[in-house]
Amino acid sequence: MDVQTCVARSRTPEPARRGATAPIHIRATKPALRSPHPVSPARKLAMIRLSLPASAAFVLALLTTPSATAATVEAPSIYAQHLIDKTLKAQPGVLIMAIHATPPGKSGNVIIASNIGRIGKPADADDLAVIRSGKPSLEVNKAGNHFEVEMPLQDMVKDTIGAVSVVFPYHAGADKVALEHRAFAIRDQLRRHILTLKNLFDPFPFVANAPPADTLAQKLVDETLAAHPHLLVIGMHVTPPGDKKNVIVASNFGRIGKPGDSDDMSVVTSGKPKLEINADGKRFEVELWLLDRAGASVGAISFVFPYTPGENQQALLKRAEALRDGLRPRIASVAALLARD
Repeated sequence: MDVQTCVARSRTPEPARRGATAPIHIRATKPALRSPHPVSPARKLAMIRLSLPASAAFVLALLTTPSATAATVEAPSIYAQHLIDKTLKAQPGVLIMAIHATPPGKSGNVIIASNIGRIGKPADADDLAVIRSGKPSLEVNKAGNHFEVEMPLQDMVKDTIGAVSVVFPYHAGADKVALEHRAFAIRDQLRRHILTLKNLFDPFPFVANAPPADTLAQKLVDETLAAHPHLLVIGMHVTPPGDKKNVIVASNFGRIGKPGDSDDMSVVTSGKPKLEINADGKRFEVELWLLDRAGASVGAISFVFPYTPGENQQALLKRAEALRDGLRPRIASVAALLARD
């Protein structure tokens, strides 16, 4: 039976001698019924200490020091955890999700995001086998009520950057093939929102005062990406009303609120398109003026396409311009673009 330790003042009379203290007894009691509005552990300790004499508070402090309690690691505020949380909301039949990756500058592969905690838990042999072989692991748990699909996690150009586990409820006779296909569809949807391994570790929110996630700008990004499966990236760079900084206000890779760099600002100020092959040689970026329905510039928009050496860059520029111009009728102004949809 679980017990909780509490500190109680002895029932013996107060000693007559000044400065003496009553003996302290530590006793085990049954746990109290849970309050409908639970108080945090730190708050409970503070309340108990306030009600105890100095000597009892000292004993309680010894019993509750960090060295005497088990350490826990909370889910980090990183982009990978946001992807897990967002996916679980969109997939109500999924029980568990976890992402295994090697943090930049580290050598060990660990859980970096999940809905079951265990952040920092090292990958086991099965996890590493999935990453190294590229083959999924399919497993029914010992209780027979869960079916896990663990797959290589990929970025948007299909480079393996870790592993992702998706766990479904299961019963004897359930269609494992259908569950496997659903898990891969979830993984492939994640891939469309991951630039690189490093992207997973971006802070989320990227900045404290980031624009909200439900703006017209974000809706336009999401709808355009869904309508063009071959497109890798869309990012809108706009100066919000009342602000002085041009920032990312909508994208499919997070980083909302990130200030525009010198290349972004060059496009915004000059109107001259930026054409660039990314460092990995697999992506081609076109950044253009973002125009409203009247033809006025309201910032910049980036499109990134898959790229193979020798591909016609001017054709990709034309595709980007057509995508940008298709958005113009829906952009009345900067204020409308950043209004919550």
